[in-house]
Amino acid sequence: MRIDFYVLESGSGSGRLKLACRVVEKAYTSGHSVYLRARDDAEVRTLDDLLWTFSQSSFVPHSCGDNDKTDAPVRISHLAPRPEQAEIVVSVADQPVADYSSFIRVAEIVGDEEAEKKSGRTRYRFYRNHGIEPMTHRISL
Repeated sequence: MRIDFYVLESGSGSGRLKLACRVVEKAYTSGHSVYLRARDDAEVRTLDDLLWTFSQSSFVPHSCGDNDKTDAPVRISHLAPRPEQAEIVVSVADQPVADYSSFIRVAEIVGDEEAEKKSGRTRYRFYRNHGIEPMTHRISL
């Protein structure tokens, strides 16, 4: 069980969702099933579009919603992930992954806007309060 925080450096702009796509791509190309957790339906649609366009050289097969019949290796939803849906959770949501121990890895993405930083600090404290010491990676895009 591993929890990583990917924190965008100041001035990186609106790269939070693009960073999430990069992390999802890396997990997918490593052979893992991935659950990309968004804040809401609008963000699900944005992430759906971004996974097709964020990189000219990659293809990340994915599906949207909570459809258990999908065989896509990447699933995007705003609902809390269930263990049978994926091995790795990449989250851009404002809530921590409550059932974090059911996954081999959780990647929390934190944007550079103040509200996103505040949300990230709250999520970080949640994991620390549960005895997990998350790794932090500072990213510039």
